[in-house]
Amino acid sequence: MKKADLISGMVLAVFGLLMLAFVIPMQIEEAPAGYVSPRLVPNLAMIVIVGLSGLLIVKSLRQADAPSLLPVVVFSRSEMIALLKVSAVFAVALVLFWLGTPLGSGLALIAGTLLLLGEHRPLILVLMPAGLLLATWVLFYKVLGTAIV
Repeated sequence: MKKADLISGMVLAVFGLLMLAFVIPMQIEEAPAGYVSPRLVPNLAMIVIVGLSGLLIVKSLRQADAPSLLPVVVFSRSEMIALLKVSAVFAVALVLFWLGTPLGSGLALIAGTLLLLGEHRPLILVLMPAGLLLATWVLFYKVLGTAIV
């Protein structure tokens, strides 16, 4: 686990630094003087990611001498199957979105995930996607006055 923490901390630190140095400046324009820059939130998020990954690296280096308590196999077969099922739900939702049906994509994403999590009550399977999608529609179309697609 310590090795995984060290590697993931280094990968996240490199990712955050690359985003700060190259991606955010190239993709997000500066605001005029007197306005809050649109780069503010992405920069803050990347700074937090780099800081937390630095803490993860330090923590994993400090515990280098402690014995590992984890078994050799980190992920069980059932966990891998669950990961594949959830990935399939996201793939179906993406395909439906690319085909031009955001509503179908949202329904597939919410209802498919609920089914995978073991929810089998029909009322929940109907009302939760309907309520979430209705709330999204009200927010974007009525409150913000913009379209999603």
